[in-house]
Amino acid sequence: MRSAVLGLVAAIALVTSATGCKGKGKGESKPATPSVATDPWAGADAAAAPAEAPVVPFLWEATKDGKTLYLLGTIHVGVDALTQLPPWVLAKLDAAPAFAMETDITDPGVVKLLVRTDGQTLEGELGPTDWARLREALGPALADGMNGMKPFAAMSALALKDLPMTAPMDSVLLARAQKAGKRIVFLETVAAQLAAIEPYATAADIKAILDHAAEAKGQSRAMIAAYLAGDAKALAALFDDQTFWVAAGRDPATYGAFVESTLTRRNRSWIAPLTAMADSGGGFVAVGAGHLVGPDHVPGMLAAAGFTVRRIEAP
Repeated sequence: MRSAVLGLVAAIALVTSATGCKGKGKGESKPATPSVATDPWAGADAAAAPAEAPVVPFLWEATKDGKTLYLLGTIHVGVDALTQLPPWVLAKLDAAPAFAMETDITDPGVVKLLVRTDGQTLEGELGPTDWARLREALGPALADGMNGMKPFAAMSALALKDLPMTAPMDSVLLARAQKAGKRIVFLETVAAQLAAIEPYATAADIKAILDHAAEAKGQSRAMIAAYLAGDAKALAALFDDQTFWVAAGRDPATYGAFVESTLTRRNRSWIAPLTAMADSGGGFVAVGAGHLVGPDHVPGMLAAAGFTVRRIEAP
């Protein structure tokens, strides 16, 4: 479960990590940036550079009526898009007339959506012991800056801790597309994405990660390894892991509702704009890899909509 949420929120987490609200929800916004060099929770290897090995890409080609979409699964953070993606993948982006990604994480309304309006604080929800553990994990400045924000923000920052710090793949690819003057398509609003994820990013989920820090780090390493290897089976298995779901006190029988909300329903909502993108001449699509390999994945939905779909691992 943590891997699924991590894959969904890491890009937005970079925004929340840099814009935590100072104080207990009543102060002004003030940037706060974590320092991995003084991180006592993740250990010295938190600042390790990303692997230099090239990625075996999670890339699909979907063709209909002579128009083609290329769908690239991203890992958001932890892989350098410009140096680790094969040049031939970037060439397909450069040749595409349009570029699509999940949502516009540069939307200035992102932070406003994460600020609490219920009068509570994260410190109050967690209690003194777990609040102290979170401050140790994230660093006092960053944790305090998120005290007036919804639990999603702190959980997102925890998700980033175990990944090599790179520029977000999605943002790098977006910047490349914008520089080339391509038409940009966002498949959903930030508000819609947060609405799907937030119910599963709670104080209980934060406690579960703090309680199982070693397992969290192991999952992050396994996810990077599976992504670099292009191993769809291994990556899908990580997205189906219920360790943190159960650790947060949830019934395993309800895990299906989480998958439906965070993956299946969103994937389904993307088929219409992707079809319209194809009808307009095709393009290049970059979304979290879990949307391409998990249950009810986008390639399968496009195939059901009449596209001829195949995975491409080499030029």
